[in-house]
Amino acid sequence: MLHQRLVHSTSIAPVALLALAFNLAGPGCAESSPSAAPASAGAPVAASAGARDANLAGARCTGGHCACRQRNGDVDESKPPDADHKRFEIRLGALGGTARLDSPTLGHFTSGNDETCFYIDVLPGTTNDMTFTASADSKEGGVAPELQIAEYGPKGPWWYDILRVDCATGPGRRCNRDAAEAWGAEAKGHKRGRIEPCGSAVVTRLRWDTSGGMGERDSGLFRDFTVQFTMEVKKFATQFHPGATECVPK
Repeated sequence: MLHQRLVHSTSIAPVALLALAFNLAGPGCAESSPSAAPASAGAPVAASAGARDANLAGARCTGGHCACRQRNGDVDESKPPDADHKRFEIRLGALGGTARLDSPTLGHFTSGNDETCFYIDVLPGTTNDMTFTASADSKEGGVAPELQIAEYGPKGPWWYDILRVDCATGPGRRCNRDAAEAWGAEAKGHKRGRIEPCGSAVVTRLRWDTSGGMGERDSGLFRDFTVQFTMEVKKFATQFHPGATECVPK
């Protein structure tokens, strides 16, 4: 069994992501600073899918639940956000376990094995701390965390990919250290703190954490995976289609 607590930090600046840092906070290893310590990984996660204390919005959401939009062609929001808000899509899941996304300002969202979607309206000019946690149903089976956040652009209409957490590239499509580091390396290349530069949300202070997993002979599958980050929603209105050269930092 792996007994060390694995912590991986990634800071994302508005222009470019800073270098990734990986620390083993065990005996004989460099310790993380107390101010940067993440929330405890592996905390119990609610099994039922749903949301609470969240501003669910749009025609896709009724009765506290939302229907996922189709990724190809289903871009229009028949009930778009008003002029004082911006709309975001949250896709949440954890194959082999359960997932939770918590924010003191945006609400609390839970999902099981199946992908669950939420659509929320957020005030521009706000900064929101967020914690994503995926936990395996069994420590031997591992878990495949899934979190995707996209922003609606009413002018198109378009959807801008802001953040994607994908640690499901390990053995059996589960998360282990190699998969987590590969995802972190990919995240390092994002410009302006988001996947799609034409969006208006900026992700900073991105870091992942785990309480450990199985031994190397069992591929080191993580029993849990936690990602912390801050999402700032800028006040400017989105103007260009995804991939437009006008949005790429010069």
